[in-house]
Amino acid sequence: MQFDVSFTVPMPPEQAWPLLLDVRRIAPCLPGAELTDVLGENRYKGRARVKVGPIELSFAGEAELRDIDHAARTAMVVARGAEGKGRGNAAANVQFKLEPDAGGTKVIAVTDLQLVGAVAQYGRGAGLIKEIANQLTQQFARNLQAAIAAEQQNAAPLVARAEADPAAAIAAPSAIPAAMPAPQAVSGISLLWAALRAMLARWFGRAA
Repeated sequence: MQFDVSFTVPMPPEQAWPLLLDVRRIAPCLPGAELTDVLGENRYKGRARVKVGPIELSFAGEAELRDIDHAARTAMVVARGAEGKGRGNAAANVQFKLEPDAGGTKVIAVTDLQLVGAVAQYGRGAGLIKEIANQLTQQFARNLQAAIAAEQQNAAPLVARAEADPAAAIAAPSAIPAAMPAPQAVSGISLLWAALRAMLARWFGRAA
């Protein structure tokens, strides 16, 4: 299935671009996700957890940044993961680009998602999956905005390394903010409820 999501970053594209490619720094902002290892240039290992009632799904896998175009500010993330209890696999290709937006930068991501095995039952409702992805994306955006604001207040802007050499900023070591909490499993119930509300709001909006 394919779907797209978008969010805004409160900084201009020339500053947002190296920040969003700095996986080690933004990983703590991803709901339910944890970066566990850096495998090489633009290759990472991690895990993510989602809890739906008494059932918890835990995926472990790898992700790689590819086709990075600094001039056009576009790139692709290729991710593959397996559910920890053998309930299936997930694979995603995410193409994203940055565009100037009022007061900052708009990030547009187009995802091609494939689910295999028992976890594929969660992909039967493509519309619902998209709404859940939207909810996760907005959580990520809020966490990222909070992290940017906190570091700016501490006189340590996230973009300090990027102004002179964006490519070097991406490759250089980056400390994960110590203030970020340990990753917790994302509650599927709260995501589901928020997604259903968003879908109903759109449906009634079209009917009005």
